[in-house]
Amino acid sequence: MKKKGRQVLLLGAGAVIDWGGPSTSELTKLIRESGFKIKNSETTITEFIYQRLIASGYLEHEVNFETIINVIEELIVFYSEFNSKRRTPSLLKVFLKDENINEIFNFSIKGKGRIHGYTLEIPEGVDYPYSKNSYWDENPKQFFLQHLLILLLTNISARVSEYSYNSDERSVIDYDSMYSLTFRKWLKKSSERNIIRIYTLNYDNLFKTLMERDSLECFDGSVPFIQKDDYQAKPFDIKKIMTDDCCNVHYNLHGSSYWNVFPTDLNNHEITSERYIHLQYNKAPTSFQVEKGKTILVPNIITGYQKAQKSALTPFKQMQAAFDKDCMFANKLIIIGYSIGDEHINESIKTSLRHNPDLTIDLIAPNILDYDMYLAMRIFPYSNKGWEPQNIIKGKVYGFSNNIYAYKMSFIEYIEFNLNKERINEY
Repeated sequence: MKKKGRQVLLLGAGAVIDWGGPSTSELTKLIRESGFKIKNSETTITEFIYQRLIASGYLEHEVNFETIINVIEELIVFYSEFNSKRRTPSLLKVFLKDENINEIFNFSIKGKGRIHGYTLEIPEGVDYPYSKNSYWDENPKQFFLQHLLILLLTNISARVSEYSYNSDERSVIDYDSMYSLTFRKWLKKSSERNIIRIYTLNYDNLFKTLMERDSLECFDGSVPFIQKDDYQAKPFDIKKIMTDDCCNVHYNLHGSSYWNVFPTDLNNHEITSERYIHLQYNKAPTSFQVEKGKTILVPNIITGYQKAQKSALTPFKQMQAAFDKDCMFANKLIIIGYSIGDEHINESIKTSLRHNPDLTIDLIAPNILDYDMYLAMRIFPYSNKGWEPQNIIKGKVYGFSNNIYAYKMSFIEYIEFNLNKERINEY
């Protein structure tokens, strides 16, 4: 029996557009309109942050939802005091002052005092129904910002559910739409000669669900649900993630709306998988000091610019290691709708270009050549021949070096192209 190849898919936001997934601009609009308001104003804190960044010299296209969330995450670090007894505050707090942004802290404290067990009123003096008790040594400003971040992540997960929610009882996925049928046909054909290794930067399990529709077994990293009435959260099978490279997988490198975070004590937590989409405001925020003096919120989904730090946590860490290994031994890496913006992901691609001479890379995005030089500087210098574009099929397919191809088309257009045409190297 002929040995199967290894086909790796890296899915960015552009991969789910055909199924109704949100664009970056849509999520930016959603985040700017979401969350708490600053003092004595109808302006949201997120809009306040956006306008401050623009006023300071950032261009509009440089400030998206991840930029705004990153500011909030950095403010959480700035105001963090991981343990009020040991006094391990943010290192930045020693040098910087906060007078210029006091207007964003539109809250008051309710309950057991400022040290332990209090809740928040948001806005100031008004009960906030989703406030949690401060049982993990958060100071009030840090706790407020954590609540804001949780609310924003909840809204992102709610948007994810609009196009990808699925359960035994109900699903919004149209399994027999033109897009779904085309993907299913292509993947079923590919699986006959390849192990399929899907890595998504999105927060859904859409493509795993489509695979399983055709009885293609697909491991997502967690212990499987056996019975339909099993609603218990499932732990991740870390040993299998680290050792099994011969099965079809669907790994969420930046987390999933179907994951949950449970604090076990001040310094520890566990991330689990759930049957249904988890909305973050249902759980208390969990903090972790990944570096001394840098307290971060442990989320079920990673966004903003702390991805590399949060990817050091389990199971993010093991899934990233699996992606590293797969890129090194893959025959083909297909990158769909990814703007080459995450350096911890780029490093795996760069390394594979250096050390895996058998690898062919397909880059798919309708606007792929609009940022071609950006791509060139970030990744292609590590290819065999550098940046040598050739217009193979006019306006549609471009060749760079001898193993990298750019497809100026959507994911579905790329799939149809591969189903209806011969392989690109025969043109």
